[in-house]
Amino acid sequence: MHKTRFIVILFILFFIAGCAEKRVVTDPPRPDLKQRAAQAWKAQDHSTAQKLYSRLLEEFELEMEHELLAWKRLAISAGQSRDFKASMQALENWGELDPGAEKEWAWHYYYSIALKETETEQHYVDYLQGLYPDESRPFELRIKAAINLAEYHLDSQRYPAAMDVLKDIHQLAYTDEKKAWIETSSNKLFQKMDLEELERAADFMDRDRKLYFPDNLFWWSYLTAHLQDDHDQWPSLRPRMLEIASHGELVYPSPLQKVLAIWEEKLGRPAPVMALLLPLSDDYSSVGWKVMRGAGLAHWDLLSSGLEVRVKTINTNNPGWIEELKKMQNVSLVGGPLSGRDWDRIVEADLHLEMVFLTFLPSMQEEGKKGWRFFPSARDQVRSLLKMGIQEMGIQNFAVMYPEEEFGRSYAETFREQAREMDAEVKDMQSYPTDDHASWNRIVSSFLDITDANDPFLNPDPGFEAVFIPDTLSRAQGLIPQFFYFNVDHLVFMGPMLWHQGYSPGTLEQQFFSLALSCGAWNSHNPSPPALTLSDGLQDTLHGEADLWVALGYDFVRFASRLGDMPSPENSDEVNRILSANQFNSWSMAPIQWDETGKASQDLFVFRMDRHELRPVDPETLKWTIEARQQRRAMWIERLREQEREDRRIQ
Repeated sequence: MHKTRFIVILFILFFIAGCAEKRVVTDPPRPDLKQRAAQAWKAQDHSTAQKLYSRLLEEFELEMEHELLAWKRLAISAGQSRDFKASMQALENWGELDPGAEKEWAWHYYYSIALKETETEQHYVDYLQGLYPDESRPFELRIKAAINLAEYHLDSQRYPAAMDVLKDIHQLAYTDEKKAWIETSSNKLFQKMDLEELERAADFMDRDRKLYFPDNLFWWSYLTAHLQDDHDQWPSLRPRMLEIASHGELVYPSPLQKVLAIWEEKLGRPAPVMALLLPLSDDYSSVGWKVMRGAGLAHWDLLSSGLEVRVKTINTNNPGWIEELKKMQNVSLVGGPLSGRDWDRIVEADLHLEMVFLTFLPSMQEEGKKGWRFFPSARDQVRSLLKMGIQEMGIQNFAVMYPEEEFGRSYAETFREQAREMDAEVKDMQSYPTDDHASWNRIVSSFLDITDANDPFLNPDPGFEAVFIPDTLSRAQGLIPQFFYFNVDHLVFMGPMLWHQGYSPGTLEQQFFSLALSCGAWNSHNPSPPALTLSDGLQDTLHGEADLWVALGYDFVRFASRLGDMPSPENSDEVNRILSANQFNSWSMAPIQWDETGKASQDLFVFRMDRHELRPVDPETLKWTIEARQQRRAMWIERLREQEREDRRIQ
């Protein structure tokens, strides 16, 4: 009896043991399985490691420490073997056993990859997009998340998105050490891109940000890739590489500077030669010296950065300046002259066939063939004013009052042509004599279609919202008050660069000029690094304040140093190609661009003529002022009508 009971109990125990899914042991699992799994892991045999760690976890109940290690290695091995469902399950078990797992980048890396492969790529992007800005995470983890997301965007040709991520994480970094880490990692991303991919990406990049992170590192890779492809580009590429290595927004520029030094040792340091033609005595000498002051500061900055540049200045007020220019050797690029008469002398001497001239003239015949322009034109001025009026303020109807002289007639016609091209309308054009001020009130009255100056009910709305006056500021100060005499105070008055150049603080009557706009190539409020560097450099050397002429010399020398040796001007098509393809974006003044025919255009700054200083236009403030004045006039008219009705009732 007892024997039979013993046999039954023994049978039941064997049955239970056979049905168990996992053996419960107090001793460690067989050393050979554990060692084989560890060896496969160490050898990076991920497929084998996944199988062995799966067996280990299925067949044995491990101590906490060993179980956590097994789940961790299983998650990574499965991820490496592209078994993403198994990896996801192992990651979840890893996370349950170790609350600190979410502070480890490895966990997030494999989780995000598994998410992408088991769900969608957008899930992957959203996950990392939410991870790197999370201030509760360790910053090292956030950096790695951002770098991985940026790399994914680059691989997917979503270049602007990649730049935004890198810019964000760099701004979030709170120490130079972390910023340097981000810069190094970002640089590696761009260095992995080949020339073809860099060329493709360049079309999506903002060239105005080439000195700011991370764009500076992209353009650095772009330039070095071009240099590796063709060493002959060194003279033109080196100044641009030097600018990024010296003035780029980088905490850790040393790697770039070391690379540049290696190229310099290999290819040498080319020294561009340029000439400046300026009036340095007698007429306009004050302007010439300002240009020279800016050129000298640029020359010093370039030399301080290690770029050897040779600049020769010739005084165009000296009788023998043409002969002096003829004798200059190895000059392929010339800045100036400032005078159309001097340009005519250059053409008469056929020097324009020997050297490329970037003239400081507002207009020239055969631009893009005989010479090139490095100065605002009438079209640039008119276009900038119209762009502000049409695009920023919603003005569609304009009028022109111009002086009866060639300058005024030319600018008036240019304004009408540009307005037509921009789908705006010039409602009226009216000339006035420059020397008969007494007639201006009558002319303005006719221009406004005033029937009776003493009866506001007979004075209709003029039908236009802005008036362009291409004249000097002093004449405009006499003309604009005539509009106010007829209670027309809501019009925007626009003037050329002459207003900007003739402006002096404290000399304007604010009531007449509060809606007056002018344009110019120099903006003292410009926050760009080159503009700030120029202003600071002048203050440090006690050379006064910057203006258009100083900025002109400063930008010319730096721009010319980037071009390297220019081809013969007789090959004007090649010169045009070089100018139109140039990537100089380090302007202290308004940027200049050239089209494929060599014609220059400059997007000028637009200013409000404030009594105390020229201020960049705030379109919303101007629109509010116009609306307030229109409402005030309407209320005034309505009060007059009410008074008239009351008077009739009493009578």
